[in-house]
Amino acid sequence: MISAAALADLVASLLVAIAGYTGYAIPAATPEVLMVPHPVLEDRVCGRPCPVLGFTAPDGTILIDDRLAIDRDPAATSILVHELTHFLQRAARHDHGAVHCEEWVEREHEAYDVQYRWLRDTAHTPGELYGSLARLGHGGRIPTCRSGGDDTQ
Repeated sequence: MISAAALADLVASLLVAIAGYTGYAIPAATPEVLMVPHPVLEDRVCGRPCPVLGFTAPDGTILIDDRLAIDRDPAATSILVHELTHFLQRAARHDHGAVHCEEWVEREHEAYDVQYRWLRDTAHTPGELYGSLARLGHGGRIPTCRSGGDDTQ
């Protein structure tokens, strides 16, 4: 398990990288990142068993599955990159509530783009990059919005 000090250093360095990719400003207050057991994450996000690995709450708190070796495994760390991107998106838009489906889909696309760019830029070899992508497994499939687009996430 990563120490609190190491996690704070990692978050700070990842926020700088994400800001470089996106142009988002880094707010003075960094997010609280909590490593939580998978069942806690499932309950908070899905209300039932599901494959969720990370979540950014409306208040900016980030929950990460405590099974992830975010300090040692690039694929695992990229989950934190994805969630930190959501944190910066919300801070840039001064938004703390529900968003319409189209906005949610746009944010997910950007977060996956940043996540994969970070993996590409930090991989030492193509094999390392492809191994990380294979461990992520889901391919970034994002649901589409129902017609009318008034759903909120």
